[in-house]
Amino acid sequence: MIDRAQTRDQLTAWMKGQRKAQEVWLWAEQAKHDRETFEDPLVQDVIDTLATLPQDLITVEDAEIMLYGLNNPIEEADLAQNLLWNHLDNIDTEARRRALAEDEFYAPFCGAVT
Repeated sequence: MIDRAQTRDQLTAWMKGQRKAQEVWLWAEQAKHDRETFEDPLVQDVIDTLATLPQDLITVEDAEIMLYGLNNPIEEADLAQNLLWNHLDNIDTEARRRALAEDEFYAPFCGAVT
């Protein structure tokens, strides 16, 4: 089972530069591939989000929101889920495409940048 502590550890290591985006993505992809169970729906949403990290241009900036939600009580998981989805809905993907167009990991998912 993937719990909040494991997920927080991944996000914290990424935010501190101890893990690369690709490593976090592969970890989440593996969890989904292995059909892991999750401690609560928020953990599952975070894993689902991280599993689409390069395609959806999820960056370490977004990890802060995920970590914030995971640090709240489990009884507030639904509020944290709403915060996460609202945050993701408000990402300026065009700006991210331009900003990440030269990044080795994200560039293949940025398409033609104008």
